[in-house]
Amino acid sequence: MKSSVEAQQAKEIVFDYTSFLSVLCHHRPTLWDAFKVVLPALEFSWGRASGSDASKTERLRNQALKVLSTHTSDVNNLVRLLRLARMEQISELDIRLPYSLDQEQLDLITEKAECEIQEIGNNGEQLHIRLIMS
Repeated sequence: MKSSVEAQQAKEIVFDYTSFLSVLCHHRPTLWDAFKVVLPALEFSWGRASGSDASKTERLRNQALKVLSTHTSDVNNLVRLLRLARMEQISELDIRLPYSLDQEQLDLITEKAECEIQEIGNNGEQLHIRLIMS
């Protein structure tokens, strides 16, 4: 199976949200998963403190598996994903979606995740995200 996060070039990361949702659907939820939905900030800080020799893309994928949920809206999941990317010092990434998001959803992600979003192609199912680093 193809990884949902691929290193395309040194700076470019592609996150396949469609295949990632498929993996999440087959994931058996635990009490810890329920707790993470209520307090995602705790998971961010705990996961970051544990450290790892994995690449940024693998750390992003592993953290996303712990934090994102099929019981949360796509907007909230994408905002969480972008916060994780920022913590991994990833400044740009492409996200493949199963469907396009409407402008209101894109505006909300832009505001909450402090990023710029550019739709790639005509169907809006792939986004190029540039995080605004402070």
